[in-house]
Amino acid sequence: MEPFRFDINTKELKELQCLVDSCLDEFDSFDNVEFLKNLPLMAYQIPKRMAEFLNEFKYNPVDQGFCVVSTGMVEQEKIGPTPSHWELKTNNDTCQNAVMCMSLCATILGDIYGWLTQQDGRVVHDILPIKTCENEQLGCGSKEELTWHVEDAFHELRGDYLIMMCMRNNNGIPTTLSKPDYSKLTDKQIDVLFGKHFTIKPDNSHKPKNNSSQRAEALKEGQLTNIDAAYDAMLKRAENPEKIAILFGNKKDPCLRLDPYFMEKPDCPEAEKALEAIIDLVTESLIEVSLNPGEILIVDNYEVVHGRRAFEARFDGTDRWYKRINVIRDIRRCQEVLEHKLSRVIY
Repeated sequence: MEPFRFDINTKELKELQCLVDSCLDEFDSFDNVEFLKNLPLMAYQIPKRMAEFLNEFKYNPVDQGFCVVSTGMVEQEKIGPTPSHWELKTNNDTCQNAVMCMSLCATILGDIYGWLTQQDGRVVHDILPIKTCENEQLGCGSKEELTWHVEDAFHELRGDYLIMMCMRNNNGIPTTLSKPDYSKLTDKQIDVLFGKHFTIKPDNSHKPKNNSSQRAEALKEGQLTNIDAAYDAMLKRAENPEKIAILFGNKKDPCLRLDPYFMEKPDCPEAEKALEAIIDLVTESLIEVSLNPGEILIVDNYEVVHGRRAFEARFDGTDRWYKRINVIRDIRRCQEVLEHKLSRVIY
């Protein structure tokens, strides 16, 4: 299946580059509150055809629930080698054009935001293999297949969209995607999946050990900061996850909340069978999409699951490297757990 896609032309690329340069002259940090506040003013200055494409995807999503935007904004000789770890703060400095372009596109869809318990609260994440995480169920794993899931399915404030930009993908390692055909389920199964019989625990990326040593040290020292409250909240969710429904919204075209790797068998036999049925349905309909440098994959996180095939990382600066942004349609939904009123980081 060919993805719904936008390909930039030469004239549009020049126009986009001028806008990106102007934005970078004004702002030097992608986590800066003023930058995030002013992003909407800048976003609709992107080339008209690109803005129209993204706006159409937002309000009239395609059947497959994802799209690809080719931007032409990544030059391999300028971005440097794939970093060995996301902690390296120079990552965004060497990729400013790409990250600015990605941020502008993301803002057409909603508000960019991050988690205090993920990559030290940054709003732009680096997805790349880390040597100590090869066999982990994490985006920075490699030998372990990243099993398909809804991003942050455990949380009611999960993003509406997941946006990933390819910086490097020399071996064409694919992302897996699936939007299941619910007509293949029985009415009874759908009714059960709409019931609150299921639990999802936080995934491993929200654990202290998978954030930086500085954050871990602050936690060990018992500092009474938001990071403590954030990890405490994640621990409580892991120890006592609330019962949720897997499907919600319109029964004829439902939304999805599912992450089997971090779910336990439900107590109810009917719910267990319905869970097995939808897992099989999603797995059977998986497709693969391999991005090229400068291409952005936009996933409707309420409709589509995603994952990544296993691969053999070389750790020589040539490995697969993506940037990732979470987008929520309305940041005010998060105001109770924002670090402060103008923040874009929740805890």
